[in-house]
Amino acid sequence: MYLVVGLGITGQSVLRFFHQQGEPCLAFDTRADFDLTSLVAAYPEMKFAKGHLPSEWSKWVETVVLSPGVAKSEAWLDIFKAANIPIIGDIELFARASSCPIVAITGSNGKSTVTTLVSEVLKQAGYSVGMGGNIGVPALDLLTGDSTHDVYVLELSSFQLETTYSLHTVSATVLNISEDHMDRYEGLNDYLQAKMTILNDTEWSVLPVELKESPNANRERSLHFGYFDGAPLTENQYGVIHCNDEDWLGYGQSPLVRVKDMALQARHHQLNALATLALCRPFNLAASCFQTVLSRFKGLPHRTQKVAEIDGVAWINDSKGTNVGATLAAMKSLAMQTQGKLILLAGGVGKDADFSLLRPAVDAYCRHVFLFGRDSAKIAQHLAAEKTTELLTLKDAVTQARRLAQPGDIVLFSPACASFDQFDNYVARGEAFEAMVNALPGTKKDSE
Repeated sequence: MYLVVGLGITGQSVLRFFHQQGEPCLAFDTRADFDLTSLVAAYPEMKFAKGHLPSEWSKWVETVVLSPGVAKSEAWLDIFKAANIPIIGDIELFARASSCPIVAITGSNGKSTVTTLVSEVLKQAGYSVGMGGNIGVPALDLLTGDSTHDVYVLELSSFQLETTYSLHTVSATVLNISEDHMDRYEGLNDYLQAKMTILNDTEWSVLPVELKESPNANRERSLHFGYFDGAPLTENQYGVIHCNDEDWLGYGQSPLVRVKDMALQARHHQLNALATLALCRPFNLAASCFQTVLSRFKGLPHRTQKVAEIDGVAWINDSKGTNVGATLAAMKSLAMQTQGKLILLAGGVGKDADFSLLRPAVDAYCRHVFLFGRDSAKIAQHLAAEKTTELLTLKDAVTQARRLAQPGDIVLFSPACASFDQFDNYVARGEAFEAMVNALPGTKKDSE
């Protein structure tokens, strides 16, 4: 019998999947205060428990289905490891059940954007696309609805990949690696190895130039994307091509999309677009599919999204910047777009990250950094004291930034931390920031 562990969004999608399959299971949540009422009513054929696993259940369990929010290293799972009981996740169930082509995307940053871009390009080409996983719809819900799809595009986290063993993909990528979730990994290499398993069984490996030597990659069909310092591109390299006095995104000698025709043209947007081109290689799409999508794609909410301009100061919502690497990418990209300085708003739950990596960018680009939330003191100890102020809340940080900002500056809200000390998730945090900015005197909304 299956034991479903963790009854949040992913766990509930597993319950729906098993219910549709007529598969009885045991369902358990480690949170003692978790409300089981609605689940018990919806699935009367299943047994539920919370807080502590009933001792008699262990002899019934043949497979554990672990939600990504529950660490595989938790001690209470040792009884199943000792008995060689398989511990899998929702993506493993998906891999076993799906027979359609799958494109899979992971990385520290940019996953959701590239997943969305690949989905939109394939739709533009006429495919019926199921998009989900770590973005939007849980993967198993793509299989339990009435609609059918030609191809699935999945965003996958390292936590999901830890419990996935049978995933076959037509193309897969690790977009980049920077420190994240160090509270669940022994070090950066362990985190990297979890990510790299996405390439274990893929027809086309897609990697940035700095990760091209991965032993997990398909050596016969390996594509690389990035900046190649002006060197001529090979057929397996996706980069910027200078053609007819213009910069194009393309591969080999094939220009596909003019950079100036992209709605978003910053360096990190170009990298996301190049990864998208490479991931779609198996489908042999017309260049017009990429041109149409990239000309109209203006980004996802809470990802370096401009909220307002007040007295010559741009306010940017990058609430999805939940790790140091994401915040660094946002800082470097925005610093190239302004004659002024950055004012960085950051803080929250640090996940044991190395915040010293922020110091060079802060010294180079920032007028000041306002820190808030649980780990603000941990971040502050790595930054120059004269450029750093610790505050209690995001609202305090917004207020202080408004006072300090000068015309030409950019106020960048990119926390480099998780949100759950003060907010339910990064979306709630981003929406709160936007509401605070829109309430400031001098916004377009205020003046109207």
